[in-house]
Amino acid sequence: MPKVTQEHLDARRKEILDGARRAFAEHGYEGATVARLEEATGMSRGAIFHYFENKNDLFVELAMEMNTRFGDILLERGLDEAFRALTAENPEWLAVLIETEGRMRHDEDFVQRFEARAADAGPRIRDWFHDQQAAGNLRDDISSDEIGRFATSLLNGLALRIASGDPFDIEAMLRLLSTAIAPPRKPKSVVRPRPAARKR
Repeated sequence: MPKVTQEHLDARRKEILDGARRAFAEHGYEGATVARLEEATGMSRGAIFHYFENKNDLFVELAMEMNTRFGDILLERGLDEAFRALTAENPEWLAVLIETEGRMRHDEDFVQRFEARAADAGPRIRDWFHDQQAAGNLRDDISSDEIGRFATSLLNGLALRIASGDPFDIEAMLRLLSTAIAPPRKPKSVVRPRPAARKR
């Protein structure tokens, strides 16, 4: 029997994730039945669940991919570029982001799996906001964790706007975000002219 290469296994795993993303985007988490996952991936349930423990485990992997994509752009190019990238994102990715928020509220198993994976990946996004605040690039009267939650909440809201087709001005949104989280400007000191010396 020929040995299956790691490259082949990785390619199959990617095929499953790509097909599952389409199924979740079209049908939502609950509607993406195993039969629909089989149809979208072109693989049997045995093949799918050879790579993933169950449907929740599969969706956690997709959620982590989205989280990693956002984190990579944030670390490499900054917050503004992460927001701009979202405006050009594939609707299937946005559907995963939106569905993830719902699962975080209603599915304890998903939350535990996602948080365990996120912990393994390291607190990259959280650390970025902390480092930016320490460098003086963010306001310091609010914790960096809360600033991060605010920014990511705005990002999630933007994903909903994009997915629903609502118009928006990304540059105006970024200006508002910057105003909200930037450190306050120090007032310019006024240099007063020294009085002329009196002649004796």
